[in-house]
Amino acid sequence: MFLGLAGTAGFVGGGNRVVAATIFDAVAAGDASANDAILWTRATDALTPGNIALTAQISTAANFSTINFSLNGSTDSINHDSILKLNPTGLASGTQYYYRFIASDTTVSPIGTFKTAPVANSKTALHFGFSGDADGKFRPYQLTKNFGTNNLDFFVFLGDTMYESASTGSAATIDTGPNFNNTAQILTDYRRKYLEQLKPVNSGGQSGLTQLFAGQGNYTVLDNHELGIRQFINGGASQGTPVGKGVTGTNSADFVNTTGAFINKTNGFKTLVQAYSEYQPIKETLVSAPGDARTDGTQKLYNANQWGKNALYLNLDDRSYRDVQMKVPGTNVDDTGVYAGNNTHGDDPNRTMLGATQLTWLQQQLLTAQGNGTKWKFISVSAPIDQRGALPSGVNTQSDSPDSMKSWIGGYRAERNKILKFIADNNIENVVFLSTDDHESRVNELMYQPNPASTNTAVVPHAFTIVAGPLGAGGPDAISNHSAANISAIAAALAAQQTLTGVEPVGLSANFPGLHNVFRRFDGSADINRSAFDFYSPDTENYTTLDISADGNTLSVTNLGITSYNQNVFPEYNPASNPITTIFSFQIDAVPEPTTLSILGTSWVLMASRKRKKQVINNEPTDSNRHVK
Repeated sequence: MFLGLAGTAGFVGGGNRVVAATIFDAVAAGDASANDAILWTRATDALTPGNIALTAQISTAANFSTINFSLNGSTDSINHDSILKLNPTGLASGTQYYYRFIASDTTVSPIGTFKTAPVANSKTALHFGFSGDADGKFRPYQLTKNFGTNNLDFFVFLGDTMYESASTGSAATIDTGPNFNNTAQILTDYRRKYLEQLKPVNSGGQSGLTQLFAGQGNYTVLDNHELGIRQFINGGASQGTPVGKGVTGTNSADFVNTTGAFINKTNGFKTLVQAYSEYQPIKETLVSAPGDARTDGTQKLYNANQWGKNALYLNLDDRSYRDVQMKVPGTNVDDTGVYAGNNTHGDDPNRTMLGATQLTWLQQQLLTAQGNGTKWKFISVSAPIDQRGALPSGVNTQSDSPDSMKSWIGGYRAERNKILKFIADNNIENVVFLSTDDHESRVNELMYQPNPASTNTAVVPHAFTIVAGPLGAGGPDAISNHSAANISAIAAALAAQQTLTGVEPVGLSANFPGLHNVFRRFDGSADINRSAFDFYSPDTENYTTLDISADGNTLSVTNLGITSYNQNVFPEYNPASNPITTIFSFQIDAVPEPTTLSILGTSWVLMASRKRKKQVINNEPTDSNRHVK
């Protein structure tokens, strides 16, 4: 594997040599545990191409007055695009580290920082953030210019870390559909796109995402743009004919892959994952699951990260193993079927996003966390797991449903319901799903079917989802009127339509257990008259931060962003004209420990009773019970 090779100086032919002037494109750290992390950099010398010997220095002092660790390695200009990844081990837990790379010509890289996780029994505060969706049309990603000043313990780059599509000055990648066998060109094109994310788009301007990667430790999530928006986005689908292209998704026989041959085993898929892995500070290991052909031998892109006693962060991979995205025969239109139907393809219990191995792993992680008293469980999924709109009775088009087939609710409903039912049935509390992908920010509770054979739905207790972003992508720019009145009207209309069609409306219930201190920019009464507007932002580029108090009792959620701007104009960040501001925020108290719950008995049931949230900005509530529909 790449990581193992990169830790040894001079491992590639051609030899290391003293370079004339090393250029570092960026530094990054990621996948931190309590005692190790991944350090990443890309270094080149245009005058003398080849491998560059580097020394990584790690210090607890920002000025490197003391060097705690020193590691040697070499970039790989032949096989890995002049990238070096190192894995320092033996680090102290719960510690802020600073790192830099020094070349053999004494050129010093920019400085990065990361924090190791506290030990599992340590009750400490946690401050992290997440967002995703970085389309080159919206470079240089103004939100990330001063990212290091956020002092995050870690950041989750939650999918679409680059786009394969064209932007002004940057051609699209090769079409990975009909040209799926041209892996050399695929690799060249995707490396180019990842590298552009680290370069200025304007002369002398911000160097893209470099401050985001250097400003704290990171975890990253694989999504559809890293896989080319072709059949490679469905790694568990059949390979098709010719091998590697992938089935079309229009034949019902392909909706559940039982062939034993999967896209994730093809050279095309592996090439795309290679480019992603090269440019992300992630560990590279393989899954051993001999009884699961869909998963066995694939690169492991899902992991669990315990951050002290208060938090477990689970990073899921819902791309590498998912069944095919179903299409209406003869079209490129998603087929989502009927939500509550008895024999629709979208409700097929054999269809999967996670694969059997990862699903079992997820369930066990949640059970263990609940059992050992970890209060908060955060789960990253690249596809939003909430339901934004009503599914149609047949064919899905953009006009009749906001939930496409690529989403959990659009075509993988049985597995979605299985996960949510598992959480509810096992009383797993304080669960927060994190996702991006929809290019808007929203907070919502989660409906599921307690009895999959019935159409009755309920809300998963003590759980909700946050969709954030984009860092810079289309969608928000389609809204030109950013007035509070207009955004309030958009939110109210969405919530009203959701309520009308039996969908859990956007936002949190006014009586959501533990909810307090609700703030919404331009709504002075947000904490008194809570509405959809107070948990929704469709017109901003944004990210979300989450803070857990040291005792674990309170979670604070803050969404920060800027007003959207037009694509391919590449504006630099201007704090005077378009400052980063808090769009909305709220706090939620954790539910009591299980021992406390047993003492409270039935009184807790009364505390947790719910009322329908107010749906419209004029504060006129609907009073019907929202727990069972």
